[in-house]
Amino acid sequence: MASLAFSSSIGRSITSSNAMVSDKYESRREGFSLGKTTFARKRDPRDSMVTKVATQAPTMFPSLEKELAGDRNHVAWTSVRQERYEGELAVQGEIPLWLSGTYLRNGPGMWHIGDYNFRHLFDGYATLVRLHFENGRLIAGHRQIESEAYKAAKKNNRLCYREFSEVPKTDNFLSYVGELANLFSGASLTDNANTGVVKLGDGRVVCLTETQKGSIVVDPNTLDTLGKFEYSDSLGGLIHSAHPIVTDTEFLTLLPDLFKPGYLVVRMEPGTNERKVIGRVDCRGGPAPGWVHSFPVTEHYVIVPEMPLRYCAQNLLKAEPTPLYKFEWHPDSKGFMHVMCKASGKIVESVEVPLFVTFHFINAYEEKDEDGRVTAVVADCCEHNADTTILEKLRLQNLRSFMGEDVLPDARVGRFIIPLDGSPYGKLEAALDPEQHGKGMDMCSINPAYLGKKYRYAYACGAQRPCNFPNTLTKIDLLEKKAKNWHEEGAVPSEPFFVARPGATEEDDGVVISIISEKNGDGFALLLDGSTFEEIARAKFPYGLPYGLHGCWVPKK
Repeated sequence: MASLAFSSSIGRSITSSNAMVSDKYESRREGFSLGKTTFARKRDPRDSMVTKVATQAPTMFPSLEKELAGDRNHVAWTSVRQERYEGELAVQGEIPLWLSGTYLRNGPGMWHIGDYNFRHLFDGYATLVRLHFENGRLIAGHRQIESEAYKAAKKNNRLCYREFSEVPKTDNFLSYVGELANLFSGASLTDNANTGVVKLGDGRVVCLTETQKGSIVVDPNTLDTLGKFEYSDSLGGLIHSAHPIVTDTEFLTLLPDLFKPGYLVVRMEPGTNERKVIGRVDCRGGPAPGWVHSFPVTEHYVIVPEMPLRYCAQNLLKAEPTPLYKFEWHPDSKGFMHVMCKASGKIVESVEVPLFVTFHFINAYEEKDEDGRVTAVVADCCEHNADTTILEKLRLQNLRSFMGEDVLPDARVGRFIIPLDGSPYGKLEAALDPEQHGKGMDMCSINPAYLGKKYRYAYACGAQRPCNFPNTLTKIDLLEKKAKNWHEEGAVPSEPFFVARPGATEEDDGVVISIISEKNGDGFALLLDGSTFEEIARAKFPYGLPYGLHGCWVPKK
């Protein structure tokens, strides 16, 4: 059953080979509210148009890996059915003609090797999905990223590198000692680039994860793995932020220092592989740096978060996962936000903030007084109310065993306010009532033209409860402090990715792309109007795809 928000029917037949494709959107109607949560109005099927397609969606291929008999897991948490696929999809609705380019989505997509099943969502081998839009048509494909970890696992039919929660099994004590030596050298760390994908300013497309060696160049057209992205500098280190800040002119990232707790802030210019140090931040608390899965920037500053969820060397050494995996929670070490000048590398402010847990920052900007002087920095994130249990909730056993209970930990749009007047403390508050998005919040995107600038809109995954994982797409209006939500019963949507219309002057003039995994094993690509948040098109895959993490847009040249 579809929710009140949208119809789930995609069964209209394709009857005309000359169906029109519109370059404009119609029926921009207001939504309606259910409590404090606003849902977009259900789209009238008569508003739909169907694009011309060259071929029908292909039939399902045989599974690459042996499927377990009687497996009834949601397709979102089930290994991808085959290693690769490509084909044109039948589209219901209207793909705007201006949408010309490729959306790439990366994420873990294979959670077993042989008869061994992985434990955590973040362990899976990377599956790269491609949606190519051109002239109102949609060609889709997916392929496994050929990391050394994935190739070795296929060859040996067992785990060969350390993943997020998984450690290769050793035969004896000497093998265990050798494995520890490989850990300290980085040799046993995975290069499974299963987290994000970015387009560099020079056009290269790189898939990324937390380990530096897990930086892999891919072809956005064929999805071929082209090789490692080798950094040419001598900065060393084993890990970095999985979410660098990437624009047409630069690449910024953080390198945590596990030995002398702190972070190097580095920049890389387009066309090079050399990172150069902007500056260093020393940690103010704790035995190790806080986890920095992501970080925000403004026009003039890099914001370095120091979260009390900190890296833990002892946990790295253990053969079995601890409750917090590679991390430890140190509330007594407190939380901090550091503000570094991009130009000079100097730390202009470092403040203590309330305890926080976040994977993903949304955006940041500078507040100015009437004379144009910067008085504060505002940084927004998907904040989990300082609750570390979200990591445990992402165990595959927990995701696969949903029985209708409301077990998803609450989350909000956490807004840090960092004064630049020498005050020792900053603030952390909810940017809007979390009930607006069902007290679920993660996997965010914005109009990239507003990166580091004052902005109004963000797109993310929220919740319609009861649930065990974010199950809605939500448009956040930070000015009106309201949200519009898309939901379909049993569906698990991936990150909503915003693509602006060329020449647009309004911040939300564009489309939102998401890949949806359905409870019945099917799946589809979804396009929403960035302004009204109404569905404008969907295209069904030949089979459902597993849940994915983060994406990027590669415009047609």
